[in-house]
Amino acid sequence: MTAKSTAARIPLPAWPGIIILAAAGMVSLVVLFLFDPSQYPFYPRCMFHQFTGWNCPGCGSLRGMHQLLHGHLALALRCNALLILSLPVAAVYAMTQFFRWRAGRPVWFPAVRPGAVLWILGVLVLFTVVRNIPCAPFIYLSPP
Repeated sequence: MTAKSTAARIPLPAWPGIIILAAAGMVSLVVLFLFDPSQYPFYPRCMFHQFTGWNCPGCGSLRGMHQLLHGHLALALRCNALLILSLPVAAVYAMTQFFRWRAGRPVWFPAVRPGAVLWILGVLVLFTVVRNIPCAPFIYLSPP
């Protein structure tokens, strides 16, 4: 066996990538904290909303995260309830994977079943339709 083929099998440490990803995430959060998406034009606009006039499942996400970073939970829920309510689930999953990785166990990426994909798509479509109904109480799911 040659030294060249042995060196190719040695895995590179993941720390540089993790540090770069964490730094990019922190910079993004600082920018989102300092600059309100409803007041600064450098944030991307929703193409679905521009073409249809409807709010997509992601509309209000940046404004909601901005409000959440400032500690305004009610306003964050008003901007995008689906995103804000899914954050604890994502955090628990991320922490579980982190502790598995730290313990030397393989990181678990669940197999995505077709039924789960259909269920998630159904929730997204239902949330989109309900947040675009122009009467109370549904109007409160639409971002301000």
